Amino acid sequence: MLPGEDDARTSDLALIRRTAGGDPCAFESLVRRHQPAVFRFISLLIRDGLDPEEILTETFLAARRTLPRYREDTPVRSWLLGLARQILHRRDPRPQRQIPDAAPLRDLGEAAGWGRPTNDGERLAERLADRGFLERTLAALPPDDREILILRDLEGLPGEEAAAVAGLTEAAARNRLLRARLRLVAKLKEGLDDGR
Repeated sequence: MLPGEDDARTSDLALIRRTAGGDPCAFESLVRRHQPAVFRFISLLIRDGLDPEEILTETFLAARRTLPRYREDTPVRSWLLGLARQILHRRDPRPQRQIPDAAPLRDLGEAAGWGRPTNDGERLAERLADRGFLERTLAALPPDDREILILRDLEGLPGEEAAAVAGLTEAAARNRLLRARLRLVAKLKEGLDDGR
């Protein structure tokens, strides 16, 4: 293996330090390691008319440029996702933030099927295996819901990291995640009922 090659034993922090020391192979390893997650995040959040490849490239260029300001207590993947989020918001000036959710939790729960017996579990599991179905369902959600679901459930970031990337307090992120999950389940159920 060449110096700087992506090696699971080489920590992100070691690669950041080697990159800062002038090792171009170390940065290439970071890109290879985190590119799939960053691209997935961008692709699921991007609005029509923007090119996900362009945003991805811009994200890694921004990472290289801002590397001297990288805080070592921040996980690299969270840092990169935060950069991608900033670029997405800067490239699309339309308001991204939704009005604070005033829908009663009970209404969201009922839409998701709380308290109702269901036989949809098997059908739902089959449909979730269909990536296109899941992507269409996610796309039907408000951007803030998609963002927190992607960060927590698809990328598996811990609550504190997901909150930081989304620019929220941990309590606000937990609240948004609960509401987003309920909306997702309700949309998934709609898709089953509609035969989509």
